[in-house]
Amino acid sequence: MDRDCSGAARGGVRTGGVLGTDHVLVLALTLVAGGSVIALVGQHTAAEAGPAIVLSLLLAALGAWLVLCSLRDALRAAPAGCGLHDLLQLAWGRRVADLLVLALLLELVVTVAGAAQSGARHLYAAATVVGAEPGQWLPVQIVAALLVLATAAMALLRPRRAVLLACALLTLKFGIGALLVLLAARHVHYAHWVPWLPNAVAPYRFGLGGVLAASVPLLAVFASTGLVLAVATLAWRPRRQLVLAVGVAVPAAMLWLMTLAALQSGLVAFPALASTRPLSVALQGIAQLQWLLPLLPTAGAAGLAALQLVLLLLAVTLCTQRWRGALQRLGLQRATVVASLAVLAALLAVWLPEGVLPGLPGPVSLLVLAAVCAGQVRQSGGARVRAPLATALCLLPVLQRLL
Repeated sequence: MDRDCSGAARGGVRTGGVLGTDHVLVLALTLVAGGSVIALVGQHTAAEAGPAIVLSLLLAALGAWLVLCSLRDALRAAPAGCGLHDLLQLAWGRRVADLLVLALLLELVVTVAGAAQSGARHLYAAATVVGAEPGQWLPVQIVAALLVLATAAMALLRPRRAVLLACALLTLKFGIGALLVLLAARHVHYAHWVPWLPNAVAPYRFGLGGVLAASVPLLAVFASTGLVLAVATLAWRPRRQLVLAVGVAVPAAMLWLMTLAALQSGLVAFPALASTRPLSVALQGIAQLQWLLPLLPTAGAAGLAALQLVLLLLAVTLCTQRWRGALQRLGLQRATVVASLAVLAALLAVWLPEGVLPGLPGPVSLLVLAAVCAGQVRQSGGARVRAPLATALCLLPVLQRLL
């Protein structure tokens, strides 16, 4: 491989523009907060940690910070202009890198379909609150496929403009969330926070063991921000921009999720949060805030739409990086790649039943990040120390799922 990766960044298929630090920040925030993360927080609050879920979020963010530091080491040690595939190739060779990137592409496409199904369910929930029943005449899978195609239309724009659309969708989600916090804070009952750390009833149910167990899947969510390495070739100064963007996104998302977690556990007894929409459950008993109920699933749908767009952009960027020569020889443009991936995701959203597809980046993303981190054991100094720890942290959520 050419030791200067700049050809992959600027040559071959046209990228349609470069991204600034603010664009990369939007991508990172969407990866960590665009999906149904608050539902995951609510479920682990009810099953494992209780109100102490905020401590789980802190531990998860700290673990993700170590992973991201190791990814930073990889980016700094690589030649200028390297993307995710280049980093994998430098560490493990072309064949392993190709296999990992292909698996990651498939997972991204599958996750786009799963996020679309989840977004369609959120829209149906908002419609149900206002008295409509679209599910009686329009299946969720059809709406999910239409959402994927709408996402593809946005992804056809230049990357900068597509990221701005994702920013608008994410702003809608955060705006409704901020409105909820401002209006619902006065209804918090401090008695729901007592005991803050419930006594353990099993090795990993409540108590400190439960806090640790709940932090593992949340670690996977925070670590997924490392996927912004896929757009390193679209940034002017990737080493600085990616580190700065992710360094802001992780603590900001942690504080935001802590606020929502404390709010929902203070509005209702924490066992009631075992739901796919815990914030809606928490508002059920507050008559003054019933008008917010249709807005909450709308916010969730907006965040999931932003996540679909970002995941599709990452997948398209990976394709154009790895197979730019083949695309040139075949005369295929970026629009063809977008359409092909979107059609595959739409077909998955139609064919597979609800609940089968993941709504967040999963084990393959963690394996790819673990491979990048493990490749840094050949460095010296602090990078060599961080590499095995970061690799273990990436693999921990995967092992938890298997066990």
